[in-house]
Amino acid sequence: MVRVRVPATTANLGCGFDTFGMALGYYNYVQAEPADAFSLTIIGEGEHHLHFPGNLVVRSATAAYELAGRALPELAFICENNIPLSRGMGSSSAVIVGGIYAANHLMGNPLTTAQMCDLAIKIEGHPDNVTPALFGGFTISVNEGGNSYTKRIDIPATLRAVLAIPDFRVSTKKARAGMPRQVALEDAVYNLGHAAYLALALQQGDIGGFGLMLNDRLHQPYRFPLIKGAEDVVEAAIAAGAIGCVISGSGPTMISFTEDEEILRDNITSAMGEAFANNGVKTKIITVGIDNQGTIVIDD
Repeated sequence: MVRVRVPATTANLGCGFDTFGMALGYYNYVQAEPADAFSLTIIGEGEHHLHFPGNLVVRSATAAYELAGRALPELAFICENNIPLSRGMGSSSAVIVGGIYAANHLMGNPLTTAQMCDLAIKIEGHPDNVTPALFGGFTISVNEGGNSYTKRIDIPATLRAVLAIPDFRVSTKKARAGMPRQVALEDAVYNLGHAAYLALALQQGDIGGFGLMLNDRLHQPYRFPLIKGAEDVVEAAIAAGAIGCVISGSGPTMISFTEDEEILRDNITSAMGEAFANNGVKTKIITVGIDNQGTIVIDD
């Protein structure tokens, strides 16, 4: 038996469209063990409709066995899903990575971390949620010559995130459809400089610099209309003391950052919730730390 823990993630992360990702201290759990007959139990998010066939955990575990040259044996899966579905928090990447990681452990770890990463990206289609889910921390992922490359940075332990999760979904396909195919040169330069500065700021522990450089011109201006009240949420979070507030993934969740443990964090929580409420949007607000471990085995 193996039980793995996989963190939620926030991707795109301001100026890092399709490139930046960050692991959050909020988790899904995947348990798998040999059994006389296949079974799949889902607890939490998606428990009423994410069943086999087609379940991503099972598909991903099957792909891991195939990559290792083996057939998937009869296994009993238990998936505890805490990450909201289609809310911009990496729910699909979490189950993909969880399925692959659990399967690899049951096989005796024949696949390298790089192989697991490549397989997860192949299944998911893009790396910016997959890589922080697997590696933890802050990740920078790029594609060159058909290959994916990732660098990661440990995130300062003082950083905290506040997430306002609306009660509606925004599909990644719809969020991408509204983006332009070409952008102005000055906007490209703006994001290039901000992205480079943001990564170096995090590496150097400069949380203020990280927050300052979250501003974006490539994707957020085109996605705000899909999230009623989003711009008001950004304004309210900053006014309450957040160092930055952006769309998480492709939305509709909004995420803000702070180093404060109590008073300031509570102010931001209230401000974001009220800003959405003033626009007629119901939300769930959670505050989380940042995960630097990535996917780990917690029981075997």
